[in-house]
Amino acid sequence: MSSRTLGKTFGFSEKAVGVMDKGQLQNNTSNMGDLANFHVWFTNAGHWPRSADSDRQYIYGLGLAIAINEHNVIETVSQALTKVVDWLPSDNSPGREYSGEIRAESDDTPFLASSDFRETWPFGYYDENGNWTSSDEREWPGYYRVDVTGVSSDTLAMHLDASQLSDRQNEFTSDRDIFCTYNDDENAQGSVGITVEQSAYSYGRPYAEDFVFWELKIINTSGADLEGVSIGFLAKFRPDFDMHDYINFVDSDGDGQKDLVYVYDLNNERNKTWANSDDPLGIVGLRLYDTPGNIGITDFHHFGRGVSPTTDEQMWALMTSQKDTSVLDSIPWYFHGDDEKIDNTDISSLGEYYPLWEDEESGVELEGDGLNFVISSGPHDIPADSFVTVSLGLIMGDGGETPNEADTTDLMNNVRMANEMYHLYFQGSGPPKAPNVDVVAGDGKVTLFWSESPSEQSVDVLTGNQDFEGYKVFRSTDQGRTWGNIVTDAHGIPVGFEPIATFDYSLEEDIERYGIDVSGLDPAFPQYLGINSGLSHTFVDSNLINGLEYWYCVSPFDRGNQLSDSLEQSYLYPLGSSTFESHVVSVVPGIPASNEISASVSENTLSAKGGKCEGIVQVEMIAPDDVTGHGYKITFEDSSIYIVDGDTTFDWGFTLIDTTEMDTLFYKHNFSNSSGDNLPVVDGLRITVQNSSTGVSFLGWTQVAGDTSTFDWRTESVRPDLVPSGSAIGNEIVTVDDYRITIDKNAGLDARWFDLFSNEWVYNYTNSLTGLPFDSTYHLPLKVEIITDSANPIDVSDFTVLGEFAMNAPLDYHNSYYSEYGWDLEPGGLGFNSTLDGGYRELHVDILILGDSENWDNYLYLLTNNTPDTYIDNDGNTINQTAVAPSNGDQFTIKTYKPFREGIYYTFGTTASSKTASDENTLANIRVVPDPYIVSNVWEKSEFGKKLQFNHLPDQCTINIYTLIGDFVASIEHDSNTGYAFWDMRTKNDQFIAPGVYLFHASTLDGHENTGRFLVIK
Repeated sequence: MSSRTLGKTFGFSEKAVGVMDKGQLQNNTSNMGDLANFHVWFTNAGHWPRSADSDRQYIYGLGLAIAINEHNVIETVSQALTKVVDWLPSDNSPGREYSGEIRAESDDTPFLASSDFRETWPFGYYDENGNWTSSDEREWPGYYRVDVTGVSSDTLAMHLDASQLSDRQNEFTSDRDIFCTYNDDENAQGSVGITVEQSAYSYGRPYAEDFVFWELKIINTSGADLEGVSIGFLAKFRPDFDMHDYINFVDSDGDGQKDLVYVYDLNNERNKTWANSDDPLGIVGLRLYDTPGNIGITDFHHFGRGVSPTTDEQMWALMTSQKDTSVLDSIPWYFHGDDEKIDNTDISSLGEYYPLWEDEESGVELEGDGLNFVISSGPHDIPADSFVTVSLGLIMGDGGETPNEADTTDLMNNVRMANEMYHLYFQGSGPPKAPNVDVVAGDGKVTLFWSESPSEQSVDVLTGNQDFEGYKVFRSTDQGRTWGNIVTDAHGIPVGFEPIATFDYSLEEDIERYGIDVSGLDPAFPQYLGINSGLSHTFVDSNLINGLEYWYCVSPFDRGNQLSDSLEQSYLYPLGSSTFESHVVSVVPGIPASNEISASVSENTLSAKGGKCEGIVQVEMIAPDDVTGHGYKITFEDSSIYIVDGDTTFDWGFTLIDTTEMDTLFYKHNFSNSSGDNLPVVDGLRITVQNSSTGVSFLGWTQVAGDTSTFDWRTESVRPDLVPSGSAIGNEIVTVDDYRITIDKNAGLDARWFDLFSNEWVYNYTNSLTGLPFDSTYHLPLKVEIITDSANPIDVSDFTVLGEFAMNAPLDYHNSYYSEYGWDLEPGGLGFNSTLDGGYRELHVDILILGDSENWDNYLYLLTNNTPDTYIDNDGNTINQTAVAPSNGDQFTIKTYKPFREGIYYTFGTTASSKTASDENTLANIRVVPDPYIVSNVWEKSEFGKKLQFNHLPDQCTINIYTLIGDFVASIEHDSNTGYAFWDMRTKNDQFIAPGVYLFHASTLDGHENTGRFLVIK
């Protein structure tokens, strides 16, 4: 997070909403002290479960309250919405706390900065001195997650303030973090000088989908110490609407201090508007975690909805447990039991506090009431220019199906999990990050596409390891309310939705990454983890209905923990509920405009230029409307950065240049992975760049006059494990050329003679046998050619080098470990190392160095061991064979792979989509669908959303509709690349049309026209 100033700002600012809807518990929070309140937004406020009707809202007020003195309590829940002034965002919040660009369609309310929706982030940040700095990139205004990896259990148990621990830059606490600030600058009772930085956390992972958290940093910006302050919350929870509820206050973690308040329906039955629903009836709980000094809840009071506090004086009395009759009309309404600070919630006493009464609408006659409560912690001192932290969780649980006996089992299970996550600073194992998905509509089909980042680089917050496994693709026809067929567990309980496609790592990739096969049924949860299909980043969904809106969600999942003694399920990124989310898209398939000429690519599989190359470069057109019509060039460079499991390496990469605009689109970019489609789509094109293998693809005798030679010639050690140093000489293939060695006993070549140990030419040493310097060359009965272009071989014999070892060593020592001086074609001769130590034999075989110049920039090592009839192998075994030397004219061929390299390049061109310029009537095939229209059709979602389609249209036209007698009814202006347009079947006066026969006249600006008729039956 950027640094922040403790200075004050003045003025009113627009209120903004934060959407906490990743899990089953959905809630909209604010930047004005109301954490949850249906009466603020009239949308999700403790909506649970997510599949429930929109009236399943449990929270009608949950807000921060800070009691300064008996006349000044800063809170907004008790204030009418039009009078909210105690907590308000600063006047520069839009553009600094959130972008202000993304707004709700219903009422234009802006969205708060959300971690998974970058467009809500501002362009800028506060520097280390608290000064605002604008930037070209969007910046996250809030905090990143605490790095809990490597933190000891003792340190975690201390639960230091998050500011005292390291964070993980660009990584977030939950599946959606939401950040905002607000202050008391406009407090009607006088500003104290408090700013609140609020972080909210929402989760879609199964173990955390029933609760949300808030973490509040309360900053004293007044310049003076604040003393005797109480900090708390006013809450209004409603489990159904019969207003016969009870409340309880318990210790949730066994530390001897009560910390959890929950409210439940006394008869545990769905009443009133909830009566006809099968969704579970919830118990709603509030768990307070951090308080200043960790003193916990010091004051707790519950009361009926009709006597909720409405003044600062009343709030002060309850937050500090003052039985002040001058402000509280009846002390027994607010103080229950012997403890003046902590109210009694014993079930035997609640009936006395809230006696029997009948709700006439529901017919329920029971004790209880619609209950509200206040919890607070204090008194606290907050020195000038310092802060304290308060955190809390809103937790739901299923109350069960037994009438009059609310079951808290599910609630307490969720509370225990929430408590565990609190100790990890509100973190837990979660799914990989969501991809950024795009979609292109086609005729009866759609194409989804995304890239590998950020999902496949995601790191588990607890282990610190990458554990991505694959993607699941879901489809919805009800705008994300449901995502396909429901999947249930063995007991018939819904646990998710069935994807329409799953892409996961192949078996080989699983083994390489994790050492195990991750596929089939998850052993820890009723879900499938794929079939080792291999990854894909493109999906085409066909056989769709043109004109129907489809939503798609691409959710990544991790591998879970497959170990039988510590199973942990695979986590799937939460299915979306809005197209604002990066992994959710909305699309309507349909035919293109009748006058459109589609974009094209000059060729799909490109041919290399600048040399032979076996790499694969392909171009696929994904988004035709984005194709530019430009030319492109792909080149290759070394030193691209690859990061694998946290380790950085450098290797070859590619650069893509738009040669029309001379714009670099990719620079030293990593190659495609095994999926072939993981690179980002650019200019509507998906580029696939897959390198070939490197090294030798083939070596052996390709032409023999008699029997094939038994000599052991190779380019790398076959037993490097035997080499004492662990590093056998060989595998030096610094070339992409193919070589051919021909046995030439008539002419041969004079190889330069080289000592591989000392990296010296041997003429610098004395021959122990002769006492004279070694010759500079050694004659070999060979001819060496480069045959990369097989029709035009190049003789490179003059550049051949004979490599030997320790040429300056004493003769007896030399002959114990190395072959004799020189090299020949005799079995067991000068080209054979007879040492009995297999490791040294592997290390010290004679080497022919083949190249095309005196420079060491294009060469390979050929290891030669010309074995005799009988010898001892590397494992000490006696080998008996009929040794065969090569015959004159025999040929030994070495072929290499041809990977990408400097000098290799590819070019291709594109043609952008365009419109036909012919005189052919572009309206000739216009049709009305359905015809006749009978009552409704598949495109309509309600009786008020009528739709009639005109199709086979050009990109621009006007359609006028008339009655059979010629009265004008309505006009449709079509201006789109699609070949269809919908009419809402309303007249120019916004009235639904009557049944009957209608006429239409369609025309274009260039004079094309057509007419027709259609029938409407209702």
